[in-house]
Amino acid sequence: MKRFILIAAALVAAASSAKADETSESILRHIAETFASYGNYEVRFTVSAQGMGNMSGNYFVSGDRYRIKLQKQEQFSDGTNRYEIYAADKEVVIDAADTGSHNILNNPTRAFEFAPEEFESTYTGPAELKRKAVEKVKLVPRSDRYGNGTITLYVSAEDGMPVALNYDYQGEELTVTIDRIIPLEEIDKTMFLFDPSLYGDYEVIDFR
Repeated sequence: MKRFILIAAALVAAASSAKADETSESILRHIAETFASYGNYEVRFTVSAQGMGNMSGNYFVSGDRYRIKLQKQEQFSDGTNRYEIYAADKEVVIDAADTGSHNILNNPTRAFEFAPEEFESTYTGPAELKRKAVEKVKLVPRSDRYGNGTITLYVSAEDGMPVALNYDYQGEELTVTIDRIIPLEEIDKTMFLFDPSLYGDYEVIDFR
């Protein structure tokens, strides 16, 4: 009898876990499909971390191209190359775009794409964030390719869209709060292109 109870308990736990995974995958699929349907969009956000306070920023995305600005730092990509602009130092750093990254601060085009084969996802239940009802999903990379930390995604209980991302790398945490998501019918594609004439007096460092 005792063995039967233990087996039954294990089956219930497994069923509960499976349901949680189905819930998390449904949430992630909804977000990815919604962003894909936009085509072009802008996201306004706030970054916070212990010891650094809050910083406001925004980014534009069109396909695999993006332009992101955080305080005085600016970065953009044409889908092949990434350009980091350091106005204070008058430097431009050029490198190959990391199109596989899911980090919102260096490849926002995939910030909310968490495919099951890339991340193990677990629905951890409802919660409250800044007086808003949210759902929580824990994400763990299946490969070192996507880092070795964990990500907690908070989504609105009302529309299922992202409210915040918390990145935890062995105790070092960084939180990105999504302030506004703006779908755009049209977008100026030149913002994703590097124009050398705009940085004539900058030092260009090329790592490609």
